[in-house]
Amino acid sequence: MDLAAFIHEPIGALSYAFDSETLHIRIKTKKNDIQSVTLLAIDPFNWKPVAKDSHVYEFAVDTMLHVEMKKEYVTRYHDCWFAELPGFNWRRIKYAFVLEDGREFCFAGCQQFVPLPEDWTPPKDHTNYFHYPYILEEDLYTAPEWVSDTVWYQIFPDRFNRSATAVPSDDILEWGSDQLDGNGKKFGGNLQGISEKLDYIRDLGCTGIYFTPLFDSPSSHKYDTRDYFKIDPHFGDNETFGQMVEEAHKRGIRVMLDAVFNHCGYEHPFWQDVLKHGSSSPYFDYFYILDADKPVVPDTALAAREGYYFGEHLNYRTFAYTDQMPKWNTGNPAAREYLISAAVYWTEHYNIDGWRLDVANEVSHDFWREFRKRIKAIRKDIYILGENWLYSNPWLQGDQFDAVMNYEFTGPVTRYFGTNLPEQEQYTAEDFVYAINQLLVSYPKHVARNMFNLLDSHDTARILHFCGGDPELVKLPYVFLLTYGGSPSIYYGGEVGLGGDEHHNRQCMPWKTEQQNLTLYQTIRRLIGLRKENPLFKAIDIVWLSAGGATHTLIYKKESRSGTLFVLIHNSSEPADIGLPGEMQGRKMRDLYNDQPVETAAEIRMEAYSFRLLAAE
Repeated sequence: MDLAAFIHEPIGALSYAFDSETLHIRIKTKKNDIQSVTLLAIDPFNWKPVAKDSHVYEFAVDTMLHVEMKKEYVTRYHDCWFAELPGFNWRRIKYAFVLEDGREFCFAGCQQFVPLPEDWTPPKDHTNYFHYPYILEEDLYTAPEWVSDTVWYQIFPDRFNRSATAVPSDDILEWGSDQLDGNGKKFGGNLQGISEKLDYIRDLGCTGIYFTPLFDSPSSHKYDTRDYFKIDPHFGDNETFGQMVEEAHKRGIRVMLDAVFNHCGYEHPFWQDVLKHGSSSPYFDYFYILDADKPVVPDTALAAREGYYFGEHLNYRTFAYTDQMPKWNTGNPAAREYLISAAVYWTEHYNIDGWRLDVANEVSHDFWREFRKRIKAIRKDIYILGENWLYSNPWLQGDQFDAVMNYEFTGPVTRYFGTNLPEQEQYTAEDFVYAINQLLVSYPKHVARNMFNLLDSHDTARILHFCGGDPELVKLPYVFLLTYGGSPSIYYGGEVGLGGDEHHNRQCMPWKTEQQNLTLYQTIRRLIGLRKENPLFKAIDIVWLSAGGATHTLIYKKESRSGTLFVLIHNSSEPADIGLPGEMQGRKMRDLYNDQPVETAAEIRMEAYSFRLLAAE
């Protein structure tokens, strides 16, 4: 057996408290190397005398639990094994693993691997066992119960306009301060207009709105905040915002705001004071000034020189190298209090339901720990979402975020269903399954339940663009999104066929029916409705039954005691007769999407870019 491929992490994504009396344990081994894994578990204080009346004690290995681990998922390089340890009231554990490959046995401990005979018994060396010290309820990860039942609708407010009829011209870049309609006139969304479209969002089936920033800012994107306590006049005012939140809540729609605490805008009064007064400004230490003896103003002449490299003209830290976005020093107590007080203000006064935190992975863990304590003290069930693009388990330990924007989900979906991928590798069905499996074992199951899953956003090309503009193909990633566990998000306009590459992904919402793909709308609306009706759509665990090959068809199931959901996704422009796995053949089921009974045979006909949702009791 290849012991170098063995992976386990105590107290992390591979060993975590699911609740106050349940541990989840995972390991990874080389793919197709290990036949079975036995988890050994014991109370670390379970000792007994070596003999009657003896004062010498030994590890009571005869009382050890033996739990057969399940091979849960397979990634490109690893088999991933899982075991649940429920109902033990001692709340602490020592544990290790016995690996068997059909020829030999090996004890996998925290210090070393130990070969075992065929008739093995647990080793008595207690120092070679992993240790989960104690499950403390105040350390448990918890998130609002409502999140996993929510389907989000992301709005870029400046473009979600009730009166816009034209798509902006292509020569206006995404970071422009204003865009023009087809008649050369400025347009922009506002909160009153959004309030008038709340019924539309509700009727689509979405129960949460994620707004990109609404606070006072000179740009259209509003990620360069000028005043954290004021709604941008372009959108309305604080009172209008409060009224919109009330109207949303009346319709069962949650509201999540976007907070930019990594940086502010160039026009923020604190930054302007630093520019004017330099190191004598009371706000000088609110920011990261590199050299106090040099001017703070960016050296634009240097930036224009030949051979200039990014950031060379800056004497202060910024978001990326954007001189218009100076970075906050959140280690400064006064700066920290100012930023958190802004979040407190909107949470206390306007009853919002969530915070999306911009560039969250570039702000200190210490800041986010305090942020969480302050905000959760006001409202325990508020949702805290970080904008982290890659592996984020360190932020999801129960002390910082409830979830992150799950771009680790977006990538595999885009690469498998997308056909327009000039700079990305096209995934086969096998690649896709491996990537999704890797994601499923990267986070605890109760964390995965709350992840913000998205196909696209204001920071990516739209999914229709990746799918080559094909309205039939683009239905398939939505099928996968809405049958995948977590908290899914629809980027405004995606439901009616709004496209755009990464530089044209923030176009006007097309409100006229002749501009909309109503068939796509009805498909997504139906899928959202089915997700609400069927708990299995939201279940985390997936069992893959078939993945691709010559047919390019995914078949997977999700199970519970009440039934099974089979999902078939035919990712091909050619129709085909698809052989069904044995457990699906000759069964009476219900076609959920078409709401009709079906009786399966050995094969099923799949039209080009089609899907089936079959339920069996």
